[in-house]
Parts: sequence; structure tokens; C-alpha cells
Amino acid sequence: MAIEPSASGELEALRLAELERRERLRQDREGGVRAPLRARRRSAAIGRLSDQPGASVLDDQLPQFVPLPGRIEHSLRRVAEELGEDATFVDHMRQRATHAANPLRSVASDTLELLSRMAPLSALGHLEDLTADGLPFLEDDERFRAEALRSGRLPAPEGDLGPVDAWQLHAEAVEARGRAVLSTTAWQRLVARLPLPVVDDLIDMGALTKSVIGDTWQEVDHDRARYVTARLDPDVLTDAEVRALAWRDEECRRILETGGTVAPVDGRHDEWSLRSALLDGDVSSLDRVRADQGPDLPPELFHLVRSLLDIRQGATVDGRLGRDRSLFGLMEDCVPEGRLISGTTSFHFWAGTRRMYRILDDMHWAMACEPERTEHAVRAALQQAAVLRSGETHGAAGAADREARVVQAYLIFLHARPGDRDRLDQGVGLLEDVLKRGGRRRGGVGGVQRRRLRALSELLQSLRLKSKPHDVLNPYLALCVQHDSTEWGQGWRDLRRQVAAEQIEYINGAKDRIRRIETARRVGEGAELLYELPLHERFLWVPDDRSELLQPWPRPLARGTRPSTEQEKSWTATEAAREIIGRCVERLRNDH
Repeated sequence: MAIEPSASGELEALRLAELERRERLRQDREGGVRAPLRARRRSAAIGRLSDQPGASVLDDQLPQFVPLPGRIEHSLRRVAEELGEDATFVDHMRQRATHAANPLRSVASDTLELLSRMAPLSALGHLEDLTADGLPFLEDDERFRAEALRSGRLPAPEGDLGPVDAWQLHAEAVEARGRAVLSTTAWQRLVARLPLPVVDDLIDMGALTKSVIGDTWQEVDHDRARYVTARLDPDVLTDAEVRALAWRDEECRRILETGGTVAPVDGRHDEWSLRSALLDGDVSSLDRVRADQGPDLPPELFHLVRSLLDIRQGATVDGRLGRDRSLFGLMEDCVPEGRLISGTTSFHFWAGTRRMYRILDDMHWAMACEPERTEHAVRAALQQAAVLRSGETHGAAGAADREARVVQAYLIFLHARPGDRDRLDQGVGLLEDVLKRGGRRRGGVGGVQRRRLRALSELLQSLRLKSKPHDVLNPYLALCVQHDSTEWGQGWRDLRRQVAAEQIEYINGAKDRIRRIETARRVGEGAELLYELPLHERFLWVPDDRSELLQPWPRPLARGTRPSTEQEKSWTATEAAREIIGRCVERLRNDH
């Protein structure tokens, strides 16, 4: 322990003088020079109550207080004052020390008892001051730690080499707030021992990350481990752990993840049942979302609901939604039936192309079952194709432009009058314009699409030379099935029950052509060339992109504790101070 030399010398002189005085008093009592101790105390009391001439002799028999160096006495009086003690408290302490075998130890013991009524950090500060003044409290390493606690400048924590005391834990906690690199063991120790609001502080500030989650949690109880894992990396929790946390949001999210359904509560949609309904394509669920439910839904989800309701009423899809491929199918279901789809976003080109082919399907059905409706369907298909012609060559706009061209050329040849070479030339030109651009980099097409487009152009050119196009350019389409579909027989039977007698020849002709094509394939002969639509079928598929809005990824659990208090933040420092004070108490007790 570090005691200044001057103070040490003074205390040693006091101790020797006190021992010499006591020995002299003992010899006087044994020789009868002084009265026995009890009689002397009684005489002293009498002397204090009287003012007779012998009082001066009695005054010499009053107890003498152990003198203390001024700095120690001043520090002790300051401690007593902080605790609300009166000015005589230190005098009583000195009086008790007078009769002790070791006055210095007596003062130290009484001081520790006094400081026990203080907060540990404040008490440790006084102990450091008193040690510097000369009282035997802190050893060198303890004074170093006390100074570090008071200044806040702590050394780096030691490695995980042995038992971890409160000082080590405090050093690790300070390092953690500075985002230092700690071992997984150290982080898990902090999670286990720090007050939970302080652990949440470390998570919120980004110091505590999911890297702390190992195969096992050391020292951490199950409830706290589940909670911290949910805040850092909820995806690693088991379903049973999620239920134990009573975390409904994550339970519902996992139900949607596995394709399950979340039902409304009491007939009213919450955010999860609404997401479930929209993922199932139930756009009618939008009508059951009231305007006053806005605060109950996440802002982005409520904005989507309002946008989809506007689309159902005829509003245009805005640019932000029009670029979100994960919502294309849902928005398409909201577009009013029969509405022309035009715009400049990826959604407009995709949905407009799909609508064009649906109208083409309606036209083929009308040609077989209700020929009088054919002209109306052709006009609608040409209108939709016209708004898809953008002149763009890349992306969704370029794909829609090419599909619109092949449909326009198809309709021209399908309904052209014999000998109308100008229109036939126009149809061929629609395809040749794309082929003349060259490959994909030059704004044309490559690969399978280019070969298919070339085959369609050659078919139309051969029909143009005959000056009389076929009534049926593709018998599969005439039977209202996809090109080259094996379900053409069922398509024929369905139409057979619907068409009028005068249209039987039309569908039978399509059936016979398909049979001839299949026969030619079986015998290895060249099959009849057909006008194959669409040009790029994959472009028409509904995107399977995941919607982050409807199927959120795992999100950390929201903080479940109140803001940490100053007492909780200083908990490790308090424990480190209490540990040092405890060592002092134990050392004095052993010395005694």
C-alpha cells in the first residue's frame, strides 16, 4: 500500500507514545499511585460536575483522544458531513481508538463501517483519498483500479485466462460500448450478467451483433438467450422458441413463409391476415379494409392497400409500383376488366401484352362460336397492340413491342382480303424491321426468338406470294388451346358443344390439320409450318419475385425493455467498486 513517508512517520510516533503512556498508567495503578480504572472514571465524572479547587487534578485524569494527522481528520469530517453526521462523530471515533490495541486499525474499521452507508463508487473515492492521507485501506493494485474507475480510463480487459471478477467484467463492458473486438465468450458473459436494458442498449447501438450467437449460450438462462437471439438473428429460433416468446408477428410470418393461411381476427383483417389474402389473390379483401385501419397497419402496407383500391377504381399504376415485379400479378387482378392498359413502366408493358393475348384468345373463341363478335375482338386486340408499340428495343418495352408486332402481323394476314398485297406487305414488314436490326446488342433479337421470328416472316412471305392467306394460320389457336398443346382434342370437344352447325366445318378443319401435322411428325416427314404465338412466352409469365411487403424476411424483435437508467448503466462500475471495498473489509478483519 502507498502511504506518504511523512504521514507514516507521524502515525508510528503516535503509536509508540500511546503504548508508552498506557504502560506507565498500568504501573501507576499497580503501585497504588493511581486509583483503579473504575474509581478514576468515577472521580473524573465528579470533577466535571464540580468546580472546587481540586478540579484541575481531576482534569488530568480525563481520557485522552488519539491525535490524527490533519488531512485524515479533515477527510473523515467531510465523509461524516456527507452522511449527515454531527461534528462530534469523528471525536467519538478517536475516543474508541484510544482504547484499541491498534488505534490506526480502529479508525480504519470505523471508517469502513461509516462508508458502508454510501454508494460504492462514492465510498471508493473516499477510500482512495484516505489511503493517500495515510490510512491503511487500498493496496497498490486496488488504488490503480480505484483511480481508473473514477477517471473512466480503463485498461483493455485481460483475456479469458481464469475466473472473471467484477473488475474484468466492468472492463469488458466499457470496451463493448466502444465497439471493441471481444471474444464470443466475453460477449456472452456480458449478455448473461448485465442488466437487460443495458444489453438492449448494446444491441440498439450496433455493438452487440448476431456473431455473439454460438452453438450454445454460456451462463445465459434460456429466457434471456431466446430474447437476445430474437433481437439479433430471429431466423435461427425454432418454432417452439418463437411460441415461448409469444411473438405473434414472427409466428404469422413463418406461416406465410410455408404457404399457410392467416385468418382474420373476429372478421377483421390485421396486417398478417391481409397479407395472406393478397398472396392468395383475394383482391376483394381490400374492400374490407376500412380507412380508419390505417394506424393498425404498417405505413407501406396501408399505402399499397390504398393504391390497389385506386387501381380497382380505374387509376393509373404509379411509377414506383409499376417497377415492383413482385406485385405485378396482384396489380393486374385489380385493373378493371376491358380497360386499355397503357403506360411506360415495366408493369404496363407486361400487363398490356398479357391483355392483348387474352383478347386474341377471345377472338379465336368468337371466330368459332360467335363470328359476329370477331370484328370487335380484332379491333380491341389491335388497339392494345398499338399502345404497346413504343419503338424501344430493350427491356420490357422492347419485348412488348416485338409481341405487338407479331400479333399485328398475325391479324393482318388472318383477316386480309385476297389480293390485298399492300396489307400483306405491311404485315411482313413489321417482322422484317426487327430482323434487320441484327442481334440483341443492336436492338434486334437473338437465339430462339430470332429463329422463330425468321420462321414467321418466311411463312407470311410464302402466303403473300399466294395472295390468299389461310383462314387458320395456327389450328391450335383456332381450337382455343396453346400452340402445340396436347389438349387440343379436349379443346375441340369443348367447342363442339358450343358452336353452331355452320361452324362445325371450321373447328373440324382445324382438328384435321393437327392430325396431319402429328402424323407427319411420327413418320419423320416435314410438318406444316404454323404461325406460333407468343414470340417469347416467358415474358408473359407472372413473376415469382418475392414481395418483401407481403412476405417480409425475418425482422428482429422490437426492444422489450424500458430505457436503461443511470444506475443500470453504472452497474458494472458499482460492482467493481463493491468488490474492492469488500477486499478491504476482509483484509482488516483478518488482521484483527
